[in-house]
Amino acid sequence: MEQIKQQRKISIEDSDDMKRKQLHTARQLENSFRINLSTKSVSYFEDLSNEIIYEIFEYFDFYYIYKTFSNLNQRFVNLIINSNLPININISSISKSTFQRYYTDIIIPNRHRIKSLRITNIFAVNIILSPQDNISKLTRLETLILTNISSSYLRNLQYLSNLPKLSSLTIIYKGYTKFDRAKIYHQIFQLPVLKYSNVLLGVDSTPIVSSLSFATNKYSSIEHLVIKNNIALDTLYIILSYVPQIRRLSIPMLLAPGNRQNITFPITLNNLTYISLKLQSFHFHDFEL
Repeated sequence: MEQIKQQRKISIEDSDDMKRKQLHTARQLENSFRINLSTKSVSYFEDLSNEIIYEIFEYFDFYYIYKTFSNLNQRFVNLIINSNLPININISSISKSTFQRYYTDIIIPNRHRIKSLRITNIFAVNIILSPQDNISKLTRLETLILTNISSSYLRNLQYLSNLPKLSSLTIIYKGYTKFDRAKIYHQIFQLPVLKYSNVLLGVDSTPIVSSLSFATNKYSSIEHLVIKNNIALDTLYIILSYVPQIRRLSIPMLLAPGNRQNITFPITLNNLTYISLKLQSFHFHDFEL
């Protein structure tokens, strides 16, 4: 039950920002129409300028825009297809055959335009991550959300380091762990401009056993870190050594340290202003440390 609640919370958090943006756009359009009505004129969507239409398009999934407007007239075909403006891809409820056509006809020719990519269908994630270096061609990508991914494709995440603008990354793997999760975190810490990371690597209760050593000369730019796996306090110390710029930290399941020896934390987290922790089997002296 707790896992279902967490999954629902993920979905709600991901959609809240989009809803706010759509509401803002709707209000802008309403104000525009009121002005036109006050001057006794009638406005139609196709009468709007290209600049306003592009601004509206930014708040909707590109697939929806393509289905809705591509057959309207040649002007909208040019606005949608013959443009270099950034686009947002949000793949959720779609059949495999439909997605394969969409992937071939729309995503592949416009990979250089994709700014945001959110995929919840496991077959769509697998197609996007295969071949191995396919995702590295999304050179304009800033936000990547993969909420249903196969473990066999997690190793392809190394190609994310080739994305020069990737600042937000969400990876949700809901299967059982058969890989080195610490290695995945190490790959995430190598991403050059990443600011936000939200990661769940397996739903089993086994805590992350870190094979990482404390960071010494190479650090991550992450400022907001969410770790949804079970993690012990001593492992958290090591992970935090990679993110000295962190501002917000959230861990739904923090375990007492596996190593009871005193640990000296080498970094002062001067920017940390928000912490959300759910403690499991903690003694006060562990929490105090």
